[in-house]
Amino acid sequence: MSEKSEKQFDVIIEKLDQLLEENEKLKTTIAHKDDELSLQKEQIEFLTQKLYGLKKETLKNDPNQGNLFNDRLFSEPEQTGNQSDEDEVIVTTVKRRKKRKGLKDKQLSSLPTVDHIHEIESCTCPTCKETMKEVSTQLIRQEVKFIPASVENHRHFQKTYACANCEKSGTRTPFAKSEIPKLPLNNTAASASLIAETMYQKFEQKVPAYRQESYWNLLGYPIPRHTNTNWHIKTSQYYFEELVAEMRQELLNQKVLHADETTFKVLNDKDRQKSYMWLFSTGKYSERAIHIFKLGPSRSGSVPRDFLENYTGYLHSDGFSGYNNLPGVTMIACLAHIRRKFYDARPKNYSSKSVAHKGVTLCNELFALDKSLKVLSVSERYDQRLLLMKPKFEAFFDWCESLTAHGKLGTAINYALNQKLRMMNVLENGRLVLSNNLAERGIKSLVMGRKNWLFSKSFEGAHAVATILSLVETAKSNGLHPRKYLDYLLTHLPNRQNTPLEAYLPWNPKVQVECR
Repeated sequence: MSEKSEKQFDVIIEKLDQLLEENEKLKTTIAHKDDELSLQKEQIEFLTQKLYGLKKETLKNDPNQGNLFNDRLFSEPEQTGNQSDEDEVIVTTVKRRKKRKGLKDKQLSSLPTVDHIHEIESCTCPTCKETMKEVSTQLIRQEVKFIPASVENHRHFQKTYACANCEKSGTRTPFAKSEIPKLPLNNTAASASLIAETMYQKFEQKVPAYRQESYWNLLGYPIPRHTNTNWHIKTSQYYFEELVAEMRQELLNQKVLHADETTFKVLNDKDRQKSYMWLFSTGKYSERAIHIFKLGPSRSGSVPRDFLENYTGYLHSDGFSGYNNLPGVTMIACLAHIRRKFYDARPKNYSSKSVAHKGVTLCNELFALDKSLKVLSVSERYDQRLLLMKPKFEAFFDWCESLTAHGKLGTAINYALNQKLRMMNVLENGRLVLSNNLAERGIKSLVMGRKNWLFSKSFEGAHAVATILSLVETAKSNGLHPRKYLDYLLTHLPNRQNTPLEAYLPWNPKVQVECR
Protein backbone atom coordinates (compact mmCIF):
# COMPACT_ATOMS: atom_id res chain seq x y z
CA MET A 1 0.00 0.00 0.00
CA SER A 2 1.35 3.38 -0.96
CA GLU A 3 1.99 6.15 1.52
CA LYS A 4 -0.93 8.17 0.13
CA SER A 5 -3.30 5.23 0.54
CA GLU A 6 -2.16 4.72 4.12
CA LYS A 7 -2.91 8.36 4.96
CA GLN A 8 -6.37 8.08 3.40
CA PHE A 9 -6.97 4.89 5.36
CA ASP A 10 -5.91 6.59 8.62
CA VAL A 11 -8.27 9.49 7.89
CA ILE A 12 -11.14 7.07 7.28
CA ILE A 13 -10.37 5.19 10.52
CA GLU A 14 -10.22 8.49 12.42
CA LYS A 15 -13.59 9.62 11.02
CA LEU A 16 -15.05 6.21 11.77
CA ASP A 17 -13.89 6.51 15.39
CA GLN A 18 -15.44 9.96 15.56
CA LEU A 19 -18.71 8.65 14.15
CA LEU A 20 -18.72 5.76 16.61
CA GLU A 21 -18.04 8.17 19.48
CA GLU A 22 -20.84 10.49 18.32
CA ASN A 23 -23.12 7.49 17.95
CA GLU A 24 -22.47 6.47 21.57
CA LYS A 25 -23.16 10.04 22.72
CA LEU A 26 -26.41 10.06 20.73
CA LYS A 27 -27.42 6.73 22.27
CA THR A 28 -26.73 8.12 25.73
CA THR A 29 -28.68 11.28 24.95
CA ILE A 30 -31.62 9.29 23.55
CA ALA A 31 -31.65 7.02 26.60
CA HIS A 32 -31.57 10.08 28.85
CA LYS A 33 -34.44 11.66 26.88
CA ASP A 34 -36.39 8.40 27.04
CA ASP A 35 -35.98 8.37 30.81
CA GLU A 36 -37.15 11.98 31.02
CA LEU A 37 -40.13 11.22 28.78
CA SER A 38 -41.00 8.17 30.87
CA LEU A 39 -40.87 10.24 34.06
CA GLN A 40 -43.01 12.97 32.49
CA LYS A 41 -45.59 10.44 31.32
CA GLU A 42 -45.61 8.93 34.79
CA GLN A 43 -46.13 12.38 36.30
CA ILE A 44 -48.95 13.18 33.87
CA GLU A 45 -50.71 9.90 34.71
CA PHE A 46 -50.27 10.59 38.42
CA LEU A 47 -51.67 14.14 38.21
CA THR A 48 -54.54 13.00 35.98
CA GLN A 49 -55.40 10.31 38.53
CA LYS A 50 -55.27 12.88 41.34
CA LEU A 51 -57.51 15.26 39.41
CA TYR A 52 -60.09 12.89 37.94
CA GLY A 53 -59.57 9.52 39.61
CA LEU A 54 -60.78 8.02 42.86
CA LYS A 55 -59.45 9.72 45.99
CA LYS A 56 -59.73 6.68 48.21
CA GLU A 57 -56.72 4.37 48.17
CA THR A 58 -58.53 1.08 47.75
CA LEU A 59 -57.67 -2.05 45.82
CA LYS A 60 -60.08 -4.32 44.01
CA ASN A 61 -60.70 -7.44 46.05
CA ASP A 62 -59.18 -10.45 44.36
CA PRO A 63 -59.90 -13.78 46.14
CA ASN A 64 -57.07 -15.36 44.14
CA GLN A 65 -54.58 -12.97 45.77
CA GLY A 66 -52.82 -14.90 48.50
CA ASN A 67 -50.61 -13.72 51.31
CA LEU A 68 -47.53 -12.11 49.80
CA PHE A 69 -45.47 -12.67 52.92
CA ASN A 70 -43.97 -15.98 51.78
CA ASP A 71 -40.82 -17.22 50.11
CA ARG A 72 -42.23 -16.95 46.61
CA LEU A 73 -42.53 -13.18 47.00
CA PHE A 74 -38.76 -12.80 47.12
CA SER A 75 -38.00 -15.17 44.21
CA GLU A 76 -38.83 -15.18 40.52
CA PRO A 77 -42.35 -16.46 39.84
CA GLU A 78 -42.59 -19.79 38.05
CA GLN A 79 -43.45 -19.51 34.37
CA THR A 80 -45.72 -22.02 32.70
CA GLY A 81 -46.22 -22.30 29.00
CA ASN A 82 -50.00 -22.22 29.05
CA GLN A 83 -50.40 -19.39 31.58
CA SER A 84 -51.33 -15.89 30.42
CA ASP A 85 -53.01 -12.82 31.79
CA GLU A 86 -56.13 -13.65 29.78
CA ASP A 87 -56.41 -17.02 31.52
CA GLU A 88 -56.80 -15.44 34.98
CA VAL A 89 -60.36 -15.63 36.24
CA ILE A 90 -61.38 -13.09 38.89
CA VAL A 91 -64.46 -13.98 40.89
CA THR A 92 -66.20 -11.10 42.65
CA THR A 93 -68.84 -11.43 45.29
CA VAL A 94 -71.47 -8.82 46.03
CA LYS A 95 -72.18 -8.31 49.72
CA ARG A 96 -75.70 -7.18 50.47
CA ARG A 97 -76.05 -4.94 53.45
CA LYS A 98 -78.43 -6.37 56.03
CA LYS A 99 -81.25 -4.12 57.11
CA ARG A 100 -80.86 -3.18 60.76
CA LYS A 101 -84.04 -3.87 62.68
CA GLY A 102 -85.24 -1.34 65.21
CA LEU A 103 -82.91 1.42 64.00
CA LYS A 104 -85.78 3.88 63.37
CA ASP A 105 -87.29 3.32 66.81
CA LYS A 106 -83.88 3.70 68.43
CA GLN A 107 -83.29 7.04 66.69
CA LEU A 108 -86.73 8.36 67.65
CA SER A 109 -86.50 7.22 71.27
CA SER A 110 -84.03 9.99 72.18
CA LEU A 111 -86.29 12.80 70.90
CA PRO A 112 -88.99 14.66 72.87
CA THR A 113 -92.38 13.19 72.01
CA VAL A 114 -95.57 15.09 71.22
CA ASP A 115 -98.73 13.03 70.63
CA HIS A 116 -101.46 14.13 68.21
CA ILE A 117 -104.81 12.41 68.78
CA HIS A 118 -107.06 12.73 65.73
CA GLU A 119 -110.74 12.54 66.63
CA ILE A 120 -114.06 12.84 64.82
CA GLU A 121 -115.99 15.91 65.90
CA SER A 122 -119.42 14.32 65.56
CA CYS A 123 -119.41 10.52 65.45
CA THR A 124 -122.96 9.32 64.78
CA CYS A 125 -123.91 5.79 63.88
CA PRO A 126 -125.19 5.73 60.30
CA THR A 127 -127.68 2.95 61.25
CA CYS A 128 -129.30 3.98 64.54
CA LYS A 129 -128.14 7.59 64.69
CA GLU A 130 -126.72 7.12 68.22
CA THR A 131 -123.31 8.47 69.31
CA MET A 132 -120.55 5.92 68.74
CA LYS A 133 -118.10 5.08 71.57
CA GLU A 134 -114.30 4.89 71.31
CA VAL A 135 -113.00 1.35 70.77
CA SER A 136 -109.24 1.79 70.28
CA THR A 137 -106.45 4.25 69.50
CA GLN A 138 -103.85 3.06 67.02
CA LEU A 139 -100.43 4.56 66.24
CA ILE A 140 -100.38 5.17 62.49
CA ARG A 141 -97.05 6.91 61.92
CA GLN A 142 -94.21 8.84 63.52
CA GLU A 143 -92.70 11.97 62.01
CA VAL A 144 -89.74 14.12 63.00
CA LYS A 145 -90.60 17.80 63.04
CA PHE A 146 -87.97 20.51 62.75
CA ILE A 147 -88.33 23.49 65.10
CA PRO A 148 -86.49 26.51 63.60
CA ALA A 149 -84.03 28.37 65.79
CA SER A 150 -85.08 31.63 67.38
CA VAL A 151 -83.54 34.40 69.48
CA GLU A 152 -85.16 35.92 72.55
CA ASN A 153 -84.52 39.01 74.62
CA HIS A 154 -84.02 37.92 78.23
CA ARG A 155 -84.17 40.83 80.67
CA HIS A 156 -82.50 40.57 84.07
CA PHE A 157 -83.87 42.68 86.92
CA GLN A 158 -81.96 43.18 90.15
CA LYS A 159 -83.84 43.64 93.39
CA THR A 160 -82.53 45.78 96.23
CA TYR A 161 -83.52 45.12 99.86
CA ALA A 162 -83.37 47.45 102.89
CA CYS A 163 -83.97 46.83 106.57
CA ALA A 164 -87.24 48.58 107.55
CA ASN A 165 -86.52 48.26 111.28
CA CYS A 166 -83.15 50.04 111.05
CA GLU A 167 -84.75 52.69 108.90
CA LYS A 168 -87.40 53.39 111.61
CA SER A 169 -84.86 53.53 114.41
CA GLY A 170 -82.80 56.10 112.55
CA THR A 171 -79.63 54.01 112.43
CA ARG A 172 -77.69 53.42 109.24
CA THR A 173 -79.87 51.35 106.96
CA PRO A 174 -78.13 48.30 105.37
CA PHE A 175 -78.93 47.38 101.77
CA ALA A 176 -78.61 44.03 99.97
CA LYS A 177 -78.75 43.33 96.25
CA SER A 178 -79.44 40.07 94.46
CA GLU A 179 -76.58 38.56 92.46
CA ILE A 180 -76.74 38.55 88.68
CA PRO A 181 -74.54 36.15 86.67
CA LYS A 182 -71.90 37.92 84.59
CA LEU A 183 -71.96 37.86 80.80
CA PRO A 184 -68.87 36.61 78.94
CA LEU A 185 -68.20 40.10 77.55
CA ASN A 186 -69.04 43.57 78.80
CA ASN A 187 -70.85 46.21 76.75
CA THR A 188 -72.69 43.65 74.66
CA ALA A 189 -76.00 41.84 74.90
CA ALA A 190 -74.47 38.56 73.67
CA SER A 191 -75.18 35.66 76.01
CA ALA A 192 -73.03 32.56 76.44
CA SER A 193 -75.45 30.56 74.29
CA LEU A 194 -75.35 33.12 71.46
CA ILE A 195 -71.55 33.29 71.33
CA ALA A 196 -71.33 29.50 71.60
CA GLU A 197 -73.69 29.13 68.64
CA THR A 198 -71.56 31.43 66.44
CA MET A 199 -68.50 29.37 67.38
CA TYR A 200 -70.31 26.11 66.70
CA GLN A 201 -71.39 27.30 63.27
CA LYS A 202 -67.89 28.45 62.32
CA PHE A 203 -65.67 25.76 63.79
CA GLU A 204 -67.92 22.72 63.55
CA GLN A 205 -70.29 23.57 60.69
CA LYS A 206 -67.53 25.55 58.87
CA VAL A 207 -69.77 28.60 58.22
CA PRO A 208 -67.60 31.76 58.00
CA ALA A 209 -68.66 35.00 59.69
CA TYR A 210 -69.73 36.74 56.48
CA ARG A 211 -72.22 33.94 55.73
CA GLN A 212 -73.49 33.95 59.29
CA GLU A 213 -74.47 37.60 58.82
CA SER A 214 -77.43 36.76 56.62
CA TYR A 215 -78.46 33.90 58.92
CA TRP A 216 -78.68 36.13 62.00
CA ASN A 217 -80.46 38.84 59.98
CA LEU A 218 -83.19 36.34 59.13
CA LEU A 219 -83.57 35.49 62.82
CA GLY A 220 -84.07 39.17 63.62
CA TYR A 221 -80.83 39.95 65.44
CA PRO A 222 -78.11 41.26 63.08
CA ILE A 223 -74.54 40.27 63.97
CA PRO A 224 -71.93 41.94 61.73
CA ARG A 225 -68.98 39.78 60.75
CA HIS A 226 -66.46 41.94 62.64
CA THR A 227 -68.58 41.66 65.81
CA ASN A 228 -68.73 37.89 65.41
CA THR A 229 -64.96 37.61 65.00
CA ASN A 230 -64.29 40.01 67.88
CA TRP A 231 -66.40 37.84 70.22
CA HIS A 232 -64.26 34.82 69.34
CA ILE A 233 -60.97 36.66 69.86
CA LYS A 234 -61.93 38.24 73.19
CA THR A 235 -63.50 35.14 74.77
CA SER A 236 -60.52 33.10 73.62
CA GLN A 237 -58.10 35.53 75.28
CA TYR A 238 -60.14 35.96 78.47
CA TYR A 239 -61.13 32.36 79.16
CA PHE A 240 -60.06 29.69 76.68
CA GLU A 241 -56.29 30.15 76.36
CA GLU A 242 -55.74 29.41 80.03
CA LEU A 243 -57.89 26.29 79.76
CA VAL A 244 -56.04 25.05 76.66
CA ALA A 245 -52.74 25.61 78.50
CA GLU A 246 -54.08 23.28 81.21
CA MET A 247 -54.96 20.73 78.51
CA ARG A 248 -51.43 21.01 77.12
CA GLN A 249 -49.92 20.02 80.47
CA GLU A 250 -52.18 16.97 80.54
CA LEU A 251 -51.20 16.14 76.94
CA LEU A 252 -47.48 16.27 77.77
CA ASN A 253 -48.07 13.73 80.57
CA GLN A 254 -49.13 11.10 78.03
CA LYS A 255 -46.55 8.65 76.69
CA VAL A 256 -47.78 8.56 73.06
CA LEU A 257 -48.51 11.60 70.87
CA HIS A 258 -49.32 12.33 67.22
CA ALA A 259 -48.37 15.45 65.25
CA ASP A 260 -49.17 16.99 61.89
CA GLU A 261 -49.10 20.44 60.28
CA THR A 262 -50.72 22.38 57.44
CA THR A 263 -50.58 25.86 55.93
CA PHE A 264 -52.67 28.73 57.24
CA LYS A 265 -52.86 32.24 55.77
CA VAL A 266 -52.64 35.33 58.01
CA LEU A 267 -53.29 38.54 56.05
CA ASN A 268 -51.43 40.90 58.38
CA ASP A 269 -48.27 38.78 58.14
CA LYS A 270 -46.25 40.88 55.69
CA ASP A 271 -43.01 38.92 56.17
CA ARG A 272 -44.16 35.57 54.80
CA GLN A 273 -46.69 34.19 52.35
CA LYS A 274 -48.14 31.65 54.76
CA SER A 275 -47.96 30.51 58.34
CA TYR A 276 -48.50 26.97 59.61
CA MET A 277 -51.02 25.42 61.95
CA TRP A 278 -49.68 22.49 63.95
CA LEU A 279 -51.72 19.78 65.65
CA PHE A 280 -50.59 17.67 68.60
CA SER A 281 -52.86 14.83 69.72
CA THR A 282 -52.74 12.06 72.28
CA GLY A 283 -52.54 8.45 71.09
CA LYS A 284 -55.31 5.95 70.46
CA TYR A 285 -54.66 4.08 73.71
CA SER A 286 -53.86 7.15 75.85
CA GLU A 287 -55.76 7.87 79.05
CA ARG A 288 -56.99 11.25 77.75
CA ALA A 289 -58.20 12.23 74.29
CA ILE A 290 -56.69 15.68 73.65
CA HIS A 291 -56.14 17.69 70.46
CA ILE A 292 -54.27 20.99 70.59
CA PHE A 293 -53.77 23.29 67.60
CA LYS A 294 -50.90 25.76 67.63
CA LEU A 295 -50.13 28.55 65.18
CA GLY A 296 -46.49 28.57 64.09
CA PRO A 297 -44.69 31.26 62.10
CA SER A 298 -43.06 28.65 59.88
CA ARG A 299 -42.59 24.94 59.28
CA SER A 300 -39.38 24.96 61.25
CA GLY A 301 -38.57 22.24 63.74
CA SER A 302 -38.41 24.91 66.45
CA VAL A 303 -42.24 24.85 66.72
CA PRO A 304 -42.58 21.21 67.87
CA ARG A 305 -39.38 21.60 69.89
CA ASP A 306 -40.86 24.52 71.86
CA PHE A 307 -44.27 22.90 72.25
CA LEU A 308 -42.82 19.57 73.43
CA GLU A 309 -40.27 21.05 75.83
CA ASN A 310 -39.03 18.44 78.32
CA TYR A 311 -41.35 15.82 76.81
CA THR A 312 -40.12 12.24 76.85
CA GLY A 313 -42.17 9.66 75.00
CA TYR A 314 -43.22 8.52 71.54
CA LEU A 315 -44.29 10.81 68.71
CA HIS A 316 -46.08 9.59 65.56
CA SER A 317 -45.50 11.75 62.48
CA ASP A 318 -44.94 11.61 58.76
CA GLY A 319 -41.48 11.75 57.22
CA PHE A 320 -41.15 15.55 57.51
CA SER A 321 -37.68 16.57 58.69
CA GLY A 322 -39.06 19.21 61.07
CA TYR A 323 -39.67 16.45 63.60
CA ASN A 324 -36.04 15.34 63.56
CA ASN A 325 -33.73 15.88 66.50
CA LEU A 326 -36.40 16.32 69.18
CA PRO A 327 -34.60 15.66 72.48
CA GLY A 328 -36.01 12.81 74.54
CA VAL A 329 -38.55 11.84 71.86
CA THR A 330 -38.71 8.45 70.11
CA MET A 331 -40.07 8.95 66.60
CA ILE A 332 -42.61 6.56 65.05
CA ALA A 333 -43.07 6.49 61.27
CA CYS A 334 -46.38 6.20 59.43
CA LEU A 335 -47.04 3.06 57.39
CA ALA A 336 -49.96 4.82 55.66
CA HIS A 337 -47.49 7.29 54.10
CA ILE A 338 -45.22 4.44 53.00
CA ARG A 339 -48.23 2.68 51.47
CA ARG A 340 -49.33 5.88 49.70
CA LYS A 341 -45.96 6.22 47.98
CA PHE A 342 -46.32 2.72 46.50
CA TYR A 343 -49.98 3.40 45.65
CA ASP A 344 -49.02 6.53 43.69
CA ALA A 345 -46.23 4.63 41.91
CA ARG A 346 -48.54 2.07 40.33
CA PRO A 347 -48.62 2.29 36.52
CA LYS A 348 -51.85 3.27 34.79
CA ASN A 349 -52.72 -0.26 33.72
CA TYR A 350 -51.14 -2.08 36.63
CA SER A 351 -51.46 -5.78 37.33
CA SER A 352 -51.15 -7.82 40.48
CA LYS A 353 -47.57 -8.63 39.41
CA SER A 354 -46.37 -5.01 39.39
CA VAL A 355 -43.81 -4.14 42.06
CA ALA A 356 -45.73 -1.08 43.27
CA HIS A 357 -48.92 -3.12 43.66
CA LYS A 358 -47.04 -5.70 45.72
CA GLY A 359 -45.78 -2.90 47.98
CA VAL A 360 -49.35 -1.71 48.56
CA THR A 361 -50.56 -5.25 49.26
CA LEU A 362 -47.74 -5.90 51.74
CA CYS A 363 -48.66 -2.74 53.66
CA ASN A 364 -52.33 -3.77 53.63
CA GLU A 365 -51.45 -7.14 55.13
CA LEU A 366 -49.48 -5.46 57.91
CA PHE A 367 -52.47 -3.23 58.67
CA ALA A 368 -54.85 -6.20 58.65
CA LEU A 369 -52.63 -8.20 60.99
CA ASP A 370 -52.32 -5.30 63.43
CA LYS A 371 -56.09 -4.73 63.31
CA SER A 372 -56.62 -8.30 64.50
CA LEU A 373 -54.55 -7.47 67.61
CA LYS A 374 -56.51 -4.38 68.72
CA VAL A 375 -58.74 -6.38 71.10
CA LEU A 376 -55.70 -7.46 73.13
CA SER A 377 -54.31 -5.66 76.15
CA VAL A 378 -51.26 -3.42 75.79
CA SER A 379 -48.83 -6.07 77.04
CA GLU A 380 -50.42 -8.84 74.96
CA ARG A 381 -50.34 -6.66 71.85
CA TYR A 382 -46.65 -5.95 72.47
CA ASP A 383 -45.85 -9.68 72.71
CA GLN A 384 -47.88 -10.63 69.63
CA ARG A 385 -46.32 -7.87 67.54
CA LEU A 386 -42.84 -9.16 68.31
CA LEU A 387 -43.94 -12.68 67.47
CA LEU A 388 -46.03 -12.03 64.35
CA MET A 389 -45.27 -8.60 62.94
CA LYS A 390 -41.53 -8.21 63.45
CA PRO A 391 -40.65 -10.94 60.89
CA LYS A 392 -43.07 -9.41 58.37
CA PHE A 393 -41.61 -5.94 58.83
CA GLU A 394 -38.10 -7.30 58.35
CA ALA A 395 -39.21 -9.22 55.25
CA PHE A 396 -40.87 -6.08 53.83
CA PHE A 397 -37.76 -3.91 54.25
CA ASP A 398 -35.49 -6.69 52.94
CA TRP A 399 -37.71 -6.82 49.87
CA CYS A 400 -37.39 -3.03 49.47
CA GLU A 401 -33.59 -3.25 49.68
CA SER A 402 -33.55 -5.89 46.93
CA LEU A 403 -35.28 -3.53 44.46
CA THR A 404 -33.73 -1.02 42.10
CA ALA A 405 -35.96 1.51 40.39
CA HIS A 406 -36.32 5.15 39.43
CA GLY A 407 -39.23 7.54 39.12
CA LYS A 408 -42.10 7.27 41.59
CA LEU A 409 -41.33 3.65 42.38
CA GLY A 410 -37.77 4.61 43.27
CA THR A 411 -39.12 7.43 45.43
CA ALA A 412 -41.43 4.99 47.23
CA ILE A 413 -38.62 2.51 47.88
CA ASN A 414 -36.22 5.19 49.15
CA TYR A 415 -38.92 6.69 51.36
CA ALA A 416 -39.69 3.31 52.89
CA LEU A 417 -36.02 2.56 53.57
CA ASN A 418 -35.46 6.03 55.08
CA GLN A 419 -38.36 5.38 57.48
CA LYS A 420 -37.21 1.87 58.40
CA LEU A 421 -35.75 2.64 61.83
CA ARG A 422 -38.72 4.79 62.85
CA MET A 423 -41.16 2.18 61.57
CA MET A 424 -39.51 -0.60 63.54
CA ASN A 425 -39.88 1.53 66.72
CA VAL A 426 -43.60 0.69 66.68
CA LEU A 427 -42.65 -2.70 68.13
CA GLU A 428 -41.35 -1.09 71.33
CA ASN A 429 -44.73 -0.42 72.98
CA GLY A 430 -48.21 -1.92 72.69
CA ARG A 431 -49.79 1.58 72.83
CA LEU A 432 -48.26 2.55 69.50
CA VAL A 433 -50.08 2.28 66.16
CA LEU A 434 -48.92 1.77 62.58
CA SER A 435 -50.05 5.09 61.13
CA ASN A 436 -50.38 8.78 61.90
CA ASN A 437 -53.99 8.80 60.68
CA LEU A 438 -55.26 10.07 64.03
CA ALA A 439 -53.49 13.42 63.50
CA GLU A 440 -54.24 13.37 59.77
CA ARG A 441 -57.96 13.14 60.48
CA GLY A 442 -57.70 15.75 63.23
CA ILE A 443 -56.00 18.32 61.01
CA LYS A 444 -58.68 17.72 58.38
CA SER A 445 -61.16 19.66 60.51
CA LEU A 446 -59.01 22.77 60.04
CA VAL A 447 -58.44 22.06 56.34
CA MET A 448 -62.19 21.79 55.70
CA GLY A 449 -62.80 25.04 57.55
CA ARG A 450 -59.95 26.74 55.69
CA LYS A 451 -61.77 26.15 52.41
CA ASN A 452 -64.51 28.42 53.76
CA TRP A 453 -62.70 30.88 56.03
CA LEU A 454 -59.75 31.18 53.59
CA PHE A 455 -57.62 33.15 56.07
CA SER A 456 -57.43 35.04 59.35
CA LYS A 457 -56.95 38.78 59.17
CA SER A 458 -54.69 39.06 62.22
CA PHE A 459 -52.52 36.88 64.43
CA GLU A 460 -55.03 37.37 67.25
CA GLY A 461 -57.72 35.87 65.04
CA ALA A 462 -55.48 32.97 63.99
CA HIS A 463 -54.61 32.21 67.63
CA ALA A 464 -58.33 32.27 68.45
CA VAL A 465 -58.95 29.76 65.65
CA ALA A 466 -56.30 27.43 67.11
CA THR A 467 -57.62 27.80 70.66
CA ILE A 468 -61.32 27.26 69.89
CA LEU A 469 -60.61 24.37 67.50
CA SER A 470 -58.61 22.72 70.29
CA LEU A 471 -61.65 22.85 72.57
CA VAL A 472 -64.08 21.72 69.87
CA GLU A 473 -62.05 18.71 68.71
CA THR A 474 -61.16 17.65 72.25
CA ALA A 475 -64.81 17.90 73.30
CA LYS A 476 -65.90 15.70 70.39
CA SER A 477 -63.23 13.10 71.18
CA ASN A 478 -64.54 12.92 74.75
CA GLY A 479 -68.13 12.36 73.66
CA LEU A 480 -69.36 15.93 74.29
CA HIS A 481 -71.54 18.11 72.10
CA PRO A 482 -69.19 20.99 71.15
CA ARG A 483 -71.89 23.69 71.28
CA LYS A 484 -73.06 22.55 74.72
CA TYR A 485 -69.47 22.47 75.96
CA LEU A 486 -68.69 25.99 74.67
CA ASP A 487 -71.95 27.26 76.20
CA TYR A 488 -71.02 25.61 79.51
CA LEU A 489 -67.58 27.24 79.54
CA LEU A 490 -68.86 30.70 78.60
CA THR A 491 -71.53 30.46 81.29
CA HIS A 492 -69.32 29.31 84.17
CA LEU A 493 -65.82 30.66 83.49
CA PRO A 494 -66.84 34.38 83.71
CA ASN A 495 -68.32 33.64 87.16
CA ARG A 496 -65.49 31.38 88.36
CA GLN A 497 -63.96 32.34 91.68
CA ASN A 498 -61.92 29.66 93.46
CA THR A 499 -62.88 26.69 91.27
CA PRO A 500 -59.78 25.10 89.70
CA LEU A 501 -59.57 24.90 85.91
CA GLU A 502 -59.48 21.10 86.09
CA ALA A 503 -63.21 21.23 86.85
CA TYR A 504 -63.91 22.52 83.32
CA LEU A 505 -61.85 20.03 81.31
CA PRO A 506 -63.88 17.79 78.96
CA TRP A 507 -63.34 14.57 80.94
CA ASN A 508 -64.52 16.02 84.28
CA PRO A 509 -67.54 13.96 85.50
CA LYS A 510 -69.78 17.02 85.93
CA VAL A 511 -68.92 18.29 82.44
CA GLN A 512 -69.64 14.84 81.05
CA VAL A 513 -73.13 14.94 82.55
CA GLU A 514 -73.93 18.54 81.51
CA CYS A 515 -72.53 18.60 77.96
CA ARG A 516 -73.38 15.31 76.30
